[in-house]
Amino acid sequence: MNWVYRCMVVRAEDVVVARTIAEGISPVSGAGMWNVPVSPTGQAPATHYWDAGSIGPEWGPMLPLKTYEYVDEEWVVTSTYPGEPATLWAACQQYAIPVTEQQVLDLYAHSDVTEQEPQIALARLGLQQVQQEIGP
Repeated sequence: MNWVYRCMVVRAEDVVVARTIAEGISPVSGAGMWNVPVSPTGQAPATHYWDAGSIGPEWGPMLPLKTYEYVDEEWVVTSTYPGEPATLWAACQQYAIPVTEQQVLDLYAHSDVTEQEPQIALARLGLQQVQQEIGP
């Protein structure tokens, strides 16, 4: 099985769960994910966090995936794959990752996972990167 590209946007309230799962299953490649804060206004507080890149073959089938087309000035879902939350939950149990089954289900229900480039996915969702001040 090959590596696949995914853009994953998670709600701020789910970001700790997403990070915990990623780091628990893949300590090296899962570390440091979902560190880009976004919000509808581009101002804090962040409402979501995103990450994008190639993911290993063990992740591809587990994750949900939606495909969109831009038709008549709006985004239309052209295909939906629900992913395998039960498989991810089983992996969480196997690796003793401290999350609940409901947290996994919430992550699936409220995340946006596509093959779109981040700028396109964020624009479709009406999100902008949170502008952070650079300290002295």
